[in-house]
Order: sequence, then structure tokens, then C-alpha cells
Amino acid sequence: MKNLLTTLAALLMGSGPVMAQTDEVVKELNRSGFWMPYVQWLQSDERMEGYLSNLSDYSIPSMENTLEWMERDHERAKALLDARKDIVGRKKGKKATALLEKHFTDVAMAMKAFDAAAAAEKRIGRIQSAIKHEIKTRPEPTMPSGRLNHFSFSNGNGFAGYHEEVTLDRNDNGTGGKLSMRVQRMRTPEEMDKKPQTVEVDDSVLQRVRDIIEAGKLYEVGRNYMSDVEIMDASSWSMYLGFEEENIFSGGYAAGPDHSDTLSEVIQYLKGIAEAAKGEDDPDSSE
Repeated sequence: MKNLLTTLAALLMGSGPVMAQTDEVVKELNRSGFWMPYVQWLQSDERMEGYLSNLSDYSIPSMENTLEWMERDHERAKALLDARKDIVGRKKGKKATALLEKHFTDVAMAMKAFDAAAAAEKRIGRIQSAIKHEIKTRPEPTMPSGRLNHFSFSNGNGFAGYHEEVTLDRNDNGTGGKLSMRVQRMRTPEEMDKKPQTVEVDDSVLQRVRDIIEAGKLYEVGRNYMSDVEIMDASSWSMYLGFEEENIFSGGYAAGPDHSDTLSEVIQYLKGIAEAAKGEDDPDSSE
């Protein structure tokens, strides 16, 4: 008898945290009126398939970040599905509906939320497996051989009316090159028609940019970057690195590249050269 009472007490005490979590889940769902995963690739089969079809375009760090975001959705989905189990147990049909009505102001909404959480759990499992296989089998990126012939970066936000372009090209004769830079605010016709500033540079500038890229491993970038959480208005960017034996293209929306500090170092270095050249062209600029 004593052992039975002890077991019963343990079960009752153990149910406390479960019921508390269920109460929180019910309260939040009644407040929000819907449930959906944070990660946009989990919101439908079409989005999941779109993400998986482009998996080779994503860098390993960005895929690892996706795994972290999906783990948050897994915890949220599990909490919701555990709450359903806690409320209805194994009951189905009208009996389950009657139990849900005691907790939810809109049972149809709650059932849609349960279905969304269950679907998200299936998608999480599939994407997790695909990412882990991609990471395991992908060869390690290496720095391209040969000289740097081209570097370009553009960044803009149409809603904000901002666009920036930085381009460095080696001359056709192979010696030296040309730096072109333009920043547009695009709020006036003058800004829209603004011509880029161009500067002639020697080989040392192209070599310096190549050295920064290699030291900062910017060559490890993926081909595509996009926020796991859907953002409706954000900046887009593109980058192109052209070497003698290999070209690297990259771009993104609402998410920057890996080694963004290295990219910033290259841009700031080239901006410094452009600013210095502008000062040389205007002897009175220092007065």
C-alpha cells in the first residue's frame, strides 16, 4: 500500500510541469489564433522542395544556421503536439473535440495548428537528413590559383532608394587595372544619372585584394544566401571574384555572406584608394 501511494504521488508531482507547459501552449495559441514555423522552408512542401533543390548553393555555415533555426521550430512543434496529447490522449472524433473545446476558443483553428506542427516535424526530419548528408560529402573549398582579374560587389535596396557598386578589373594587357565606384541614393534625377568614379590602379592593388580574399577565406562563400526567416523588404547583393583558373559567383537577399568582415575589408580598402584619388584630382579639397 505504501509503495502504491508513493508511486501515485510521484506521478501526480511529475504531471505538474507537463500541465503547466500545456497551459502555456493553450494560452499562446488562443492569443495568436494560428501557428506556423519560423523557418520559411518548413511552411509548405513547395518551399521545402525549393530549398532542397538549391542545397548545393548554400555554404556549410549557412546550412548549420538553418539547422539551429529548425531546432527552435522542432521544440515549438513538439510542445504543441505534446499539449494535444496531454488534452485528448488517445481519444478521437467527437470525444477529442469535446475535450479540446474545454481549452481552445476556436477548435478548428487549434486543429489546423496541430496539423501545421505535425507537417513541420516531417519537413524538419527530411531537411535535417539532406543537410547532414550535404555537409558530410561536400569537398573542402580551396583558394583559386592564378592572379585576380576581377572583383565586383553591388548592394542595394530599392525601397530605401540605395545602390552601391564597386568594380575592379585587370586591364586587357594584363598590367594594372581600373577601379570603378558608384553610390546612388536614387532620390533625385541627378542621383539616378550619377556616373561612377573611375581610378587607374597598378598590379599591387589587385594583388592586395587577392591577398585579403585568401587570408580571410572569402573564397569559401556559397552561391546563394537567404534568410531562413521570411523578410519582405531587405537589401540584395551580389559578388563576383574572377581568377585566371576559376570564377566565384555569390549573392543574397536579407542575409550576408560568410566572411563578411573580409568582404568589408576589401571594400574599405578600395574605397580608400578612390577617396585618395579624388583628393589628388582636387588640390583644394584639403583646405
